[in-house]
Amino acid sequence: MANRYFYWKRQQYEITDRIRVGGREFLLSDRLSSGLRSRHLAYDRVAGPRGALCIVERQAHSKAAWQRVEVLQRLSQQNGELPQIREFYRSGSEIITVEKWIEGQDLRWWIQRMRKSEKRQLGTPEAIRLFRQLAHGLSHLHDACGIVHADIKPANLIISNATKKLVLIDFGSAWETERTSRRAEGDGRSDIYGAPEFLRGDMGVDYRADYFSLAVTCFETLTLQLPYDGLGGRAGLPQNAAGGDSMYMPASELTAERHQLADSTWQSIDTLLRHSLQLNRDLRPRNKSEFLNGWDSAVAACKQATEIQRQLGFWESILAYFRR
Repeated sequence: MANRYFYWKRQQYEITDRIRVGGREFLLSDRLSSGLRSRHLAYDRVAGPRGALCIVERQAHSKAAWQRVEVLQRLSQQNGELPQIREFYRSGSEIITVEKWIEGQDLRWWIQRMRKSEKRQLGTPEAIRLFRQLAHGLSHLHDACGIVHADIKPANLIISNATKKLVLIDFGSAWETERTSRRAEGDGRSDIYGAPEFLRGDMGVDYRADYFSLAVTCFETLTLQLPYDGLGGRAGLPQNAAGGDSMYMPASELTAERHQLADSTWQSIDTLLRHSLQLNRDLRPRNKSEFLNGWDSAVAACKQATEIQRQLGFWESILAYFRR
């Protein structure tokens, strides 16, 4: 039994393989991704007194891939929204990276939970705050090394138990902007969340594709629906050209929280999402400043609305006291 399973926090995990990295053995369990890159939940028996869960990823070695991992490790140490790459090694024709395991639930789990419950578990102001932090981390990814993540979706976003932040995971799909259109079959390509130009295979796909995917994911979190009548990025494909932009409805018209925030707050959120969700990439935010200003403005509007509600609640309690 001991050779077939390992245990972490009273939970049993089946051992599917073992790998030796950096002079020590890792026990591999669930596979976390498909395609060319192998990504596994793993157990490091010597990381701390009781060991630790981690993620072990294996990918083909190349000079570009090695440089990308080096940059990602540096970025992860500066941004809580990016996963911590603890170490990485070359093993024959492969690059093996070891990432810290982020304890928490992915956003897909949260969205499914909210769809099943009448009581929302993640309110609009909190969601906008989380996505705004992530937008800043994502801009560092673009700015520091010209990398497009290219697979932003709820399953690749973890709400960390420790930091209460959205952490972007699975950089196996990340590519330098000049190579994004020439990716190998099997790399991440989630049609609903992907930008139209990426799905069409256009040349020169850049950071604006990540703007689109981030906005699709935020839109779904707020409304529990996908933009463009459920098509997401597929709305920009040739077969859907007849509908296109006409299928878009603002988040404020679809959310169950429409009357819980002021019209001015929803206007700020709608403007932000509509700008980033343009099917024509040239109509999306043109640069980092324009992108981040939109998120900062939406967060400021939510904070103002929350403060007004707090003050109204205070005065209502005072008036209720004197009505006794």
